[in-house]
Amino acid sequence: MSNEVMDKKISDIDIKDVIKGFLVTASMGLCNKEEIEEKYKIVEEKVDDLNSRLGDLEDAAQRWEMVCESADSKEAYDLAENHGTEEDVQARYKALEKERNIWAGYLTKLDSLMSECKNFNKKLCFSNIRELLRQKPDVKIGQIEKEAGIRLGYMSRLEKDGNTSEPSIEFIVTAAKLLKVSIDTLVTVDLTGLTPTEQYLVNFFDKLKSDTQKDKLDWNRETAFNLNRMEADYNGFVDHPLFEVETFFEESECEYPDEVTRIVFNSKTFGPHTYICGDCFNLRMKNGTTLYLMDIEKSVHKSADTSAYAKEAWMYVPHKGSQLLVATQDDTPVAPLFEILFETVKDRMEHPKINNDVMFAIDSFMQDDLSDDVDDEIPF
Repeated sequence: MSNEVMDKKISDIDIKDVIKGFLVTASMGLCNKEEIEEKYKIVEEKVDDLNSRLGDLEDAAQRWEMVCESADSKEAYDLAENHGTEEDVQARYKALEKERNIWAGYLTKLDSLMSECKNFNKKLCFSNIRELLRQKPDVKIGQIEKEAGIRLGYMSRLEKDGNTSEPSIEFIVTAAKLLKVSIDTLVTVDLTGLTPTEQYLVNFFDKLKSDTQKDKLDWNRETAFNLNRMEADYNGFVDHPLFEVETFFEESECEYPDEVTRIVFNSKTFGPHTYICGDCFNLRMKNGTTLYLMDIEKSVHKSADTSAYAKEAWMYVPHKGSQLLVATQDDTPVAPLFEILFETVKDRMEHPKINNDVMFAIDSFMQDDLSDDVDDEIPF
């Protein structure tokens, strides 16, 4: 058995699967702070262990360098016996470094989840539940408590002044299910102050997120590389409904701004001073109407300026033009929900996708059908 295989125990593989599954569950809001903290400690210990082993291999690599310079055959023999050849050490270091980076990524995600738990607003959550109960009189608070397996009066007790306990995950999940909203909406959006249009968008984004998680939607990716390098055709036409040729002044290294002409996405947040920051996504809907989720940044900005980044949702209707739905820098309760939708789509697009035509071919193959369908004869 090679040293590389020995470095990766079966239990490590099992733990990795557990952590990956937990991150999926926790990202849906189905885990409490204690569970996240428990997994955080496990991953933190794993990262510390990998860093320690990397340190040992780094020492071995440095010793090999010294041995190669001094040509000490005895030292070389001892090193090979304890750590393997110089090539073995380098290969194991590279493999362990890759593994460490994966676990460090898990640690970052768990840290983010813990921050979200600390920012949980119990008052907002309960206010939303009361508002939804008012809107849906057929649902009662006792019904939610009973289905969640909790004693009646649970929510009233938690709402009392001085009670610092947070609601259980079972209670929040059950409330969201019976009141027909997403958990994200229940814990992040102030439903009491929504305008009718904002409520409409909340329902829209909720369904988009739900259908995305179920792989029901055919999202398309548009890379920043391609969008930032678009070119007009011979007639000056730009083949994208959100982009056009603009002439405007842009900051320069000199005292005066430069006049520039280029193809840009004229965003609501930054106007023509907009570059595409990361992958963007679109979804074709009824009659060619298309939803665009844009990841943008200000074209000229300081690296530490967090206000220079934003995301925007636009809808394009053929022959009628484009309309902004929401931008993350808008002062609207819907903005945080849109950010969650964007991250959901972005994460889902990292997984394999199969369109209907490909799925039809695979389904036919699984039924041992490799023959071509016969087209209807064309009359002459």
